[in-house]
Amino acid sequence: MFGFLREVRTSRLSAYILRFSYHYARALGVICFGISMKGPNDALVGRKNFRLKWYSLILRIFCSAIVCCFCAPYVVVLEDPYERVLKCMRLVACLVCATCILVLQVFHEHEVLHMINSFLRLFRRVRQMSARTKLGFGGKREFVLLLFKVICLGYELLCNCHYLLCTSSLLDSLTILCEIIVELGSLMIIHIGFVGYLSVAALYSEVNSYVRVELRRQLRSLERPGAAPASRRQLRIASGRLGECVAVYDEIERVGRSFHVLLELPVLIILMAKIFATTVLAYEVIIRSERHPSQAGMWGLVLKSFADVILLTLAAHEAVSSSRVIRRLSLENFSGSDHKEWHVKLEMFLSRLNVNEFRVRPLGLFEVSNEIILVFLSSMITYFTYVMQYGIQTNRL
Repeated sequence: MFGFLREVRTSRLSAYILRFSYHYARALGVICFGISMKGPNDALVGRKNFRLKWYSLILRIFCSAIVCCFCAPYVVVLEDPYERVLKCMRLVACLVCATCILVLQVFHEHEVLHMINSFLRLFRRVRQMSARTKLGFGGKREFVLLLFKVICLGYELLCNCHYLLCTSSLLDSLTILCEIIVELGSLMIIHIGFVGYLSVAALYSEVNSYVRVELRRQLRSLERPGAAPASRRQLRIASGRLGECVAVYDEIERVGRSFHVLLELPVLIILMAKIFATTVLAYEVIIRSERHPSQAGMWGLVLKSFADVILLTLAAHEAVSSSRVIRRLSLENFSGSDHKEWHVKLEMFLSRLNVNEFRVRPLGLFEVSNEIILVFLSSMITYFTYVMQYGIQTNRL
């Protein structure tokens, strides 16, 4: 009982975190649709919101124009090559991601809304399959990942607000505010990718739990030792449940693939920019520490950028690994009956599960998995070691 209460508590907290992130993205003008309750069951449904859409478009275009007019000339005339590379890279990545957000809001609004409603409909469908009442979002793993993501969002907002407080004139304040909105809005792409892949993982996890516990118990009841053979009615009910499981797995894979295709380009852009920015920023902190009196804050930015990449990779890997778990449940051991139709149905179910697999391959360049995390970690450790050796040899450390 206490374990169930803990599960409900963490899933409820995860739902509150998602609600906070949704309103945070709306304030930044990244999300331009509303989510409200509809129907007798108070089902969540995504709807068009024209006021929010116009607010998002005007905010994005105005802030991008201010950044191009006032920030770009300042970046070009910087004398420090490292700082110029870092600023240029961040500015280009932010503007490209802002353009991607505008394209999605203007030309792909229907596809985005359809995808959101598909996710919400899938969660309701999965909950209706199980006899157990499930509240909130995901379980303990999803809650831990979302908690780290909220910490990253808070630190990100705190650092940018610190820059805003250091301005002296009204024009500088407006320019920095627009730059903050553009940068935070661009970074929301990687956060949305994280939530999307984590939602796919949560859906797979819930269906896998249903198949592992309830469906296996139902199949085991068809072949109890010493009991009468299963009737056609029992086989028909079990066959319907197998068909529902296959349909749900197909739908999860389809919705996850559509989400991946829709956001793979902007997510890849901001991901590559994050990785490169982390390396340049680490060099600045290690070698040129005299120019950065606040070492703790700078190392916090390095760790935060590093955590963003790791969290996105973990969410994608969680979705991929959850789509493969069902293959290890040995459901082929449940013969259930001597009826040929039942064996055909069970064989189709097992073969479909082997085919049904979710994969995350940005533009087909590489597959996101734990191996990417290990490669990234080893590369960063090697890079830090090289930079520190270089700093010692040149008497900068």
